[in-house]
Amino acid sequence: MSLREAAKAAAISHVHIKDIEEGKKSPSFDKVMNLLKAYMADVHEFLRETGYLPKDVKSVKAPKIYKVPLVSWVAAEKLDNVHYGPQHAEVDEWIGSDIGGAGTFALRVQDDSMEPEFVEGDIIVVNPNIKPAHNDYVVLKNDEDEAIFKQLKKYGKTRILHPLNPKYPDIELSDKNQYRVVGKVVEKKKRY
Repeated sequence: MSLREAAKAAAISHVHIKDIEEGKKSPSFDKVMNLLKAYMADVHEFLRETGYLPKDVKSVKAPKIYKVPLVSWVAAEKLDNVHYGPQHAEVDEWIGSDIGGAGTFALRVQDDSMEPEFVEGDIIVVNPNIKPAHNDYVVLKNDEDEAIFKQLKKYGKTRILHPLNPKYPDIELSDKNQYRVVGKVVEKKKRY
């Protein structure tokens, strides 16, 4: 895997990864976890090899579960990542997620534009602190502050918001048609 491929998969800049490799910077825990996922490395093996776990340890405690607010789409439309975050929104309920962090929130999918991958009623966990890359799923706001959920496609300088359901058209981003990213979708939960 090239440095740029690793950077894209881990959502970390290639310069930052190079600085980590050269010992110029120490990665945060979240960045280490992103890198391990990008390289498809086993966390337990990594901890054993780096001396944080004895070699004979067979298991580790379960991962931390975060309480993430499940907010309405109306509340998501008010989010601006500066003055009004999910902590200020009316919370419908709280869900457990192994992904958390400042500003992370959840939404319930409400239409069929992202079918078949995401169906109405699925819950998506959104992190506003991760810069989305090509093919990432994102929640955005348009100029009227309406929140939408689409896949981000990048083709050179052209950016497209792509619904997975073929009955809906792509939205090409331009000077006249701008959207602001609210956050990257980092997890999907299915409710039965």
